[in-house]
Amino acid sequence: EHTDEQLEQVGHLRRTRQETAAWLREQTYHGKPLQVAESQSNFLLFGGSFADRPQIFDELLKRGVLIRVVGPEGWLRVCMGTEEEMATFRRSLAEVLPLVR
Repeated sequence: EHTDEQLEQVGHLRRTRQETAAWLREQTYHGKPLQVAESQSNFLLFGGSFADRPQIFDELLKRGVLIRVVGPEGWLRVCMGTEEEMATFRRSLAEVLPLVR
């Protein structure tokens, strides 16, 4: 009965994931572009070389952004959210990356 709505939500999730992945690949950490793992899910693993994941987590949390410190060492995980949540994530991560070791 709600197939059309669900398919639209899936489409929106895919677009958000693709846009977020592209944006993350444009960001740098210590002069290197961030890596983004391929994903077919509602989250992205990103980073690849973060030396202090907890520091990034803490700095983002101070800005109201909750991500996960999971996966391989040097990587973080962000779940896709609303447009407002993703804008806050992007703005906050751009502030935080230059501050961390």
